[in-house]
Amino acid sequence: MTEFIDTIQDKIKLHRRLELPNPMGEFEALTFMEKKLRSNRVIHPSKVFNPDPPYFTYIPAAVDYLSSATELLTSYTPYQAEVSQGLLQILFEYQSLICELTGMDVCNASLYDHATALCEALRMAIRYTERQRILIPKYMRPERKEVLKTYFMNSGLEIEEYPIEKDTGMADVSYIESKSKDIACIYAECPSYFGIIDENLPEIAKLAHDRGGLFIAGIEPISLALIREPGSYGSDIVVGEAQHLAINPFYGGPSLGIIACKEDLKLVHLMPGRIVGATTTQDGSRIGFSLVLQAREQHIKREKATSNITTNQSWLAVRAAIFLTLLGKTGLKKLAGKILYNTIELKMILQKRGFQIPFANSSHFRNILVSVKGMKRLHEELLRRGFYFGRLLSDVFQDFNDSTLLGVNEYQDRSLFDELDSTLKEVVGNV
Repeated sequence: MTEFIDTIQDKIKLHRRLELPNPMGEFEALTFMEKKLRSNRVIHPSKVFNPDPPYFTYIPAAVDYLSSATELLTSYTPYQAEVSQGLLQILFEYQSLICELTGMDVCNASLYDHATALCEALRMAIRYTERQRILIPKYMRPERKEVLKTYFMNSGLEIEEYPIEKDTGMADVSYIESKSKDIACIYAECPSYFGIIDENLPEIAKLAHDRGGLFIAGIEPISLALIREPGSYGSDIVVGEAQHLAINPFYGGPSLGIIACKEDLKLVHLMPGRIVGATTTQDGSRIGFSLVLQAREQHIKREKATSNITTNQSWLAVRAAIFLTLLGKTGLKKLAGKILYNTIELKMILQKRGFQIPFANSSHFRNILVSVKGMKRLHEELLRRGFYFGRLLSDVFQDFNDSTLLGVNEYQDRSLFDELDSTLKEVVGNV
């Protein structure tokens, strides 16, 4: 240990003792922590307009109760099918639910988050096409883009970013067409980072296929209860974030990554992670569940494995499966409708209070980009009044000064929007 410490540069070492209290008993320690925690600023989820995961979502009590069964609380992969039929069946149902939502044919039993799912999907496309060029949106979640660049650092991959149309905010098809020669894939999101339902995706998918590449769609799973599933317009791979399907924010994690693909055996063999399959008799009767296509994994192929991702998020996938099953088609559609209604309601209030909304004529889901003079001061004033007013974009995208990105959730209702409206009436123009 001493040898390891000696290798750390002196300029980054801590040259003082940690500011820790003296040893305490259990009661004193709890009292100390409660006092510290009371200094935190707590904002109710209804007043949080966060556009990025983790999202706040209402979790039915049944999800906590059912997912707490001790048989499910294991992080170990269920390799021994004979003693893991219950967990395997739930993961099989999770995969089936995601396939039904996305319109895809094969889904794995989860990855870490949207970012790692995207990177693994890009890796699949690169190996599938044996090409080294990809197209991604210029405006996507910055942290997601950073993970992507880290994943492929020093790999020789050429990453091209495409812009959006100035009037609609949708992906610029003309630009993509001019840059799509010899591509491995095109990645696009719907809804986009700015919350726009991108109607250009079917055209972009066709363009990718005409160039011999793949099309990867990034999705928000709840939105798929209302908008077209990516499988219907030619997506080869679908990735997304399922944290808000019954997983609490927990100060930033954990998350649940979605990855699914079409029925192409070559593509399926390139998919990372665990895939649960159902076994049947000759007459088609289902008799059990097991992990399938394990030749892709490192415990079989070692360094020749599809991916080095070894851990899955199976317990989180269990919770998502329970959540989706409890809601059913009707419940999920109602939830999506609630978020869509709140998106429209927020847009109307902001327009009434003098905010500029780029791409206002496009359809939005969950996220809205807005701008007004003095946005930073307005953001601080609203925070002082108990509202987290989205994410300031001036430090993220230099061409969006005095802008913030807002996101709604299902906690917000008529009374909350009335309170926001009256607060904005007082604050806007006085900052």
